[in-house]
Amino acid sequence: MSLKFDIDDKDFQNALVRYKVACQKDWQFVVKQQARRVGEKLVKFTPPKTAGIGKKHVALDIGKVFADLGGTKWDNESIDKMWRAGNFEGVKAAFSKHPDKSNLPILQYDRIFLKPVRNIHKSAISRSGRVPKNWKTRYAVAGKGELKRYVKIFQSHIGTAKSGWLAALSKLGGKAPAFVAKHGTKFGGYIDGNKGDNPFFTLINRVSTFPRGQTPKRILSRAFDAQLKAMENNIKRLMEKSGRIF
Repeated sequence: MSLKFDIDDKDFQNALVRYKVACQKDWQFVVKQQARRVGEKLVKFTPPKTAGIGKKHVALDIGKVFADLGGTKWDNESIDKMWRAGNFEGVKAAFSKHPDKSNLPILQYDRIFLKPVRNIHKSAISRSGRVPKNWKTRYAVAGKGELKRYVKIFQSHIGTAKSGWLAALSKLGGKAPAFVAKHGTKFGGYIDGNKGDNPFFTLINRVSTFPRGQTPKRILSRAFDAQLKAMENNIKRLMEKSGRIF
């Protein structure tokens, strides 16, 4: 997946020039330093904010897609036997003529599976990377502990989207939280153009499940805006320290 969009970085570029004058360093130092700090902010603003929040969101989203029927037992021996054998449709058929069938939870689901189905989960995820708030739960999982195991697997993926920035960030000398760093640098890349009169760095995030839509642009804009503010504060501090004004 390749995304292309434009952001207005005129103020950031102007601040770079003023920062270079204030810190009295060459362009290679300034560009590398600021690229690292922007990279750290890209990690910061790429969802989720924390590992705990990410795990909570994963559990909530999967819970919208699949109901957990793993602890279900039936008083009727024949129905319980069908259930334990995995004949969930047979159990639903047994209740299909129940006088109160409209209020029976088991009949509210289109399908009941032994284990979660990855493609169903994947199709429920929106461009934002989340399952929509108003998503109707149409499926259930009946295998004991299967939904919890599935949730834990995807909770272990928390931080993958952020890790797409690590290949560049590690080369620039930056750091990331442990829940991000554990995924390594395999999901990203960078281009080192820090030489000559027009030095630059390109930070590349190749995570295939990275949020889509307007989210990437918002992340990039927030990272540049936050670093612009930090740079302006540093310029002010350096000027006050040296007694210079410009």
